[in-house]
Amino acid sequence: MDWSLRAVVERCRVWARATRRRRVTVRLLITLLFVLVASTVASGAAGGRTDTATLAGSTSTIDGLSWTGTKDSSGVPLSSYIFATQPSFFNLKGNGVSIVLGLLFAIFMVLVICAIWLALFVADFGWLNWLGKPFTAVADGLTGTLATPLMLVVAVTIGAVFVAVFILRGHPAKAVTQVVVMFFVALSGATYLAHPMADVLSSDGLLTQGRDVGIAVAAGLNGQSTPNPKSIVDGFSTTLADNFARHPVQVWNLGQIVDDSPSCRAAWSSAVLAGSESQLSEGMRRCGDTAAHDRIENPTFGQVGTGLVLLIFGAILLLFLAYLSIKIFLAALSSIFHAILAIFGFAAGGFIYGPTQAFLVRNLVGMVGDAFSLIVLFAFEGGYILVLDSIFRSAPDSGIAVIFVGGIVLIAGFVLLRRLDLNLIGGQSRISEKVRAALEGRPAPTFTGDTTGQGTLRYALSPGHAIGKSVNFLADVNGNPAASWVFRRQNPFMYYSKPLQDMNYLSYRMLLGEVPDRAISGFPGRNIAVAQAHDNAALAATDIGGMEGFNARSAAAAVTRVQDVGGSVAEAMSAMAAVSARSRTGGWTADQIRRAGRAAIQTAGGAEDNPAMYAPLAHAAAALDLAALNGHLPGARGEAYRARAAEEAALFLRRTRLPSNPTRDYGDNDPGSLVHAVMQNHGTYEEFQNAVGGAHVNVIGPGGVVNRVRGAGGAAGAIENFARADEDTRLYIGNRLAADMEVHADRIMANPNDQAVLLAAMAAKNRAMNVDRLLSGTNIGPWTN
Repeated sequence: MDWSLRAVVERCRVWARATRRRRVTVRLLITLLFVLVASTVASGAAGGRTDTATLAGSTSTIDGLSWTGTKDSSGVPLSSYIFATQPSFFNLKGNGVSIVLGLLFAIFMVLVICAIWLALFVADFGWLNWLGKPFTAVADGLTGTLATPLMLVVAVTIGAVFVAVFILRGHPAKAVTQVVVMFFVALSGATYLAHPMADVLSSDGLLTQGRDVGIAVAAGLNGQSTPNPKSIVDGFSTTLADNFARHPVQVWNLGQIVDDSPSCRAAWSSAVLAGSESQLSEGMRRCGDTAAHDRIENPTFGQVGTGLVLLIFGAILLLFLAYLSIKIFLAALSSIFHAILAIFGFAAGGFIYGPTQAFLVRNLVGMVGDAFSLIVLFAFEGGYILVLDSIFRSAPDSGIAVIFVGGIVLIAGFVLLRRLDLNLIGGQSRISEKVRAALEGRPAPTFTGDTTGQGTLRYALSPGHAIGKSVNFLADVNGNPAASWVFRRQNPFMYYSKPLQDMNYLSYRMLLGEVPDRAISGFPGRNIAVAQAHDNAALAATDIGGMEGFNARSAAAAVTRVQDVGGSVAEAMSAMAAVSARSRTGGWTADQIRRAGRAAIQTAGGAEDNPAMYAPLAHAAAALDLAALNGHLPGARGEAYRARAAEEAALFLRRTRLPSNPTRDYGDNDPGSLVHAVMQNHGTYEEFQNAVGGAHVNVIGPGGVVNRVRGAGGAAGAIENFARADEDTRLYIGNRLAADMEVHADRIMANPNDQAVLLAAMAAKNRAMNVDRLLSGTNIGPWTN
């Protein structure tokens, strides 16, 4: 193997570019190395200016999230948190670890701040005022348009018609029920339509009351005897910030929670507010926590592992609170939506028996049921936050172990919350159906299993359902012909769709005998181990006797050698290009590689149409035919076809068995023998059959007596003669035919413009083809037995 600098660099380049994963990894490592070098140089300059043994830290304030206003129990904004590391200038390992820790810390803080702000934003209901104004305007406009005296008279008249029909048909109970419902709609509708959204969006409406009751329930279950919802919501921020940001960062950075010491707690808070890592390090030393001081000056890879754990936990926390917040928001939005639709029911639909009354019932049940869902969801959220707080406070060592427990609890929360929400939605659907059945005077339906309420707004917009529908939509688009036309490939969203399409395209072009330039420089998806085997096989072709060096003949042999180790023509061309790039003499030219591949592909295509049954003979015959047609072309064009013919003929000979006794006299010079008849040139196939069928064969009889038996002539006699001949005779004939084809193919390579040489090669091919045609379908052929 070549271990020169150029060869090693080329092998490294091929390895790095072999797969997408390797390319991404190498680029990340190069970027990280660049940042490390730049940071080291900059830190060295700073160290030189300050003449200190350690490097001054800089603030880690996340200005982009300072607007959230999220603070811990000491009043320190989470966006101002810092991760203190102060390795010495000569500690290159510490400087590199510091960069990684800073990156992990920034991502973790972004996740935690966003999660806490989202939870507080939803629980505070400040967003309800944003929705209240536009929805109130829409509701007032609908009320003014629909709640008119004319609409009321028409609706009541239609309702009275149904009452009369029920009485005439002998259903007085249904008539009474209809009258009661109409009175209820008239009385409650007058109040509702006066301020249609007040029951939902006002400060003491269903949504706000649902939030307050839910939080009060959660606080009561957690042991607070006189829970105040407002104060509990305000306390969520500091509770979440301490448990999920302040304490984890202290354990990560300093090895323990320093808040247990009042002096260290004050030192940590003041240093973070000042944004000074050096002040934090000095503060830990002064408050007596020398272990924390040492960790700041000597960051380790263990802290990187801790950071990865916290990063995963922060992502789980964000996803859980985001999922819970979406559920709460959807419940509130669904209640508002049902409140607006109820306007139609109170204005007209509630007076009319049938689907319109059921419409009003569903919306009233949905409006109240969604408000009740807020009670349950806020109780769920508040209970989770307060329970986690209790776990953190009661743990004997409030460190990373509690983080693991919290992560497990949050993961379980996803499953519990989804089931809870589906049960709430299903309960609304069941209540609506039972009320509708009572109004229609029929038995209530029997429900088996959970009713998920798939037709409701909350279910349609729920994250799980939305993701499922999105995936199904992408699957439909992925198989759509329009998407294939737009992206120029089938199934554009499938993994590795583009490389697979590229490989299929190259294979298709090569089957047509065209070799794109991209197939020469490198075939997509080359595995480094397989590529090395292909390269070695291609390089070995240049050392074969008679074709040494980089020429058209060795190029044809290189294609064959790569195919022998399981490669394709395209992979052979890539191997030849790689070998040529590393060669000091230049290797094969791009034109030679392209034409060698094209000749091999066209030969394979011609072999499929060739009538020969024995595959090596079919390939050799097809290659000779192509050489006869194109071998006279000038330069590399003709050389590639002539070289391919010589290579296929040599391959045909290599795959032909030798007789066990090659020195025996098989009758080459005996004009009447089978061997002599086969090796003669015959004008037509019939002449060949007659000559071979009338030849004699030496048959060994009893006692070793050799009998000369002559055939009966014709096709039957020819087949019979081959059957009488011993195996060595048949193998000798096959070997002679293959050797003649190789000799004549080599002569074409050396004398491309000699017509006599070409005619002799065609005659040798025809002799072999005649034998293959005669013995096809038998087990006595010279190559198949």
